[in-house]
Order: sequence, then structure tokens, then C-alpha cells
Amino acid sequence: MTNRRVVLLGIAALVMALGAAPALAQIPDKFTNLKVLPKDIDKRQMVDIMRDFTGALGVRCNFCHVGESTTSLEGYDFASDAKEHKKTARAMMQMAGEINDRLLPAAGLKSPMRVRCITCHRGVTEPETLDDLLVEEAGKGGASAAESRYRELRKDYYGSGSYDFSPHTLNEVAETLASEKKDVDGAIAVMKLNLEFNPDSAQSHLMLAQLYSTKGDQAAAVAAAEKALALEPENHRAKQMLERLRSGK
Repeated sequence: MTNRRVVLLGIAALVMALGAAPALAQIPDKFTNLKVLPKDIDKRQMVDIMRDFTGALGVRCNFCHVGESTTSLEGYDFASDAKEHKKTARAMMQMAGEINDRLLPAAGLKSPMRVRCITCHRGVTEPETLDDLLVEEAGKGGASAAESRYRELRKDYYGSGSYDFSPHTLNEVAETLASEKKDVDGAIAVMKLNLEFNPDSAQSHLMLAQLYSTKGDQAAAVAAAEKALALEPENHRAKQMLERLRSGK
């Protein structure tokens, strides 16, 4: 079962649990130690807010609160500040409030979308762009580690909106490896991975052509540029690159 399905099933279970009378009975009618939320918030409002949190981050109540069970709230110490995640959640709520209540109105935007947890998290606990995550992975274990991580994340999250699996992401990773890390071979491996999943991306073929040219493999560079031009016959950059490569300049 993929992580995404686990998250979705977990959210569904949480909604069922919190919507049931026995579970609601395990939640106090009055809340203490509230530092961001209104002190007079009622139980239903609190449950709705907590559902948003768990759904957005793909977690359960014990991520922030002191308690063990993921199916029952019995014995939870909701007032405790023992977990750092709860303190982080407060800071994020204050940040979102500042954006929604002051910065967005000050920008003069008409009916702007309000920032919520889901805006950044999109079902993952720690929001991070896929290109940054893969570059970090490559720094630890090379391009092969980045490839393994990409395949794992694509299997679990493709179509969920949690990460950007468009060709642009791996193009960015390859460019970073080549220009900043001086790892042209690693960049080529990343581009081959990209084209495995996105064979019709002319821009990706062009980047591969440039990488092969940098490495000195002109034949492979010409072949990649020709593929790009075949996909986009009016691509001016592809025409220029192919002309340059064929001339040997």
C-alpha cells in the first residue's frame, strides 16, 4: 500500500472517529492552554480545525498531542506542551494569521485565497520542493540515490499534488548537479530518468544534448538535439544548438 493511500485511509478513519459520539465524548467541552485559538472556541469548531491539520500534513492526533492511540482519543493530554510539533503548529498558525489578516489585505488583493496548512504541506509532514529534496539526496549518495528517491516518491505521490513531477523539476536537478556540483555524469543520469517518464519533453532532450556536449560526446549530443527538434520543429534554440553541434563549434 502506498504512503498516499495510507494517508487517505488515515484521514478517512480520523474523520469517522472524530465524527462519532464516543470519540467526541473523549474531547473536553472546554479547552485550556489555548495560546493562538480563541479561548471560547467550541468543540465542533476545534474538531474541524484539527481535521484540517491532520489532513493537510498526513498525520494523526498524536503527532502534536500527548497520546498513543491512533483510533481512540481516550487518555490524551490535549493541554500538554510536551511535543515540539505542537509548538511549531502554533507558530505556523500565527504566521498564517499574519499573512491572511494583515499582509494580504495590505497588498490590495480582491478576495485572495486564504493561506492554510494544505497550501504548503499538501499531504506531507515537511513541505519541501521535489528538486530541493532530490539535490539533497544526490549530495548524500549521488545521482543513483536521487533516482531511487524519485522513483519512490513518484510511486507513492504521483497525482496527489504533493510534489511537482513535471519535466521541469528534474531539469532543475540536473542543472544544479552540472553547474554547482560539477557532476555532469550525474546530471546526465538524472536527464535519462526524466526522459524515461517524459519522453516528449523537447526541453529535456535539449538539456541532455547540452550535457553530452559539455562531456565531449558530440554524437550523443547531436542525437539528443535532433530528438528535441523532431518534437518541436519550430524550436529556435534546438535549431541553433543542432547547427552548432554539427559544425563542431
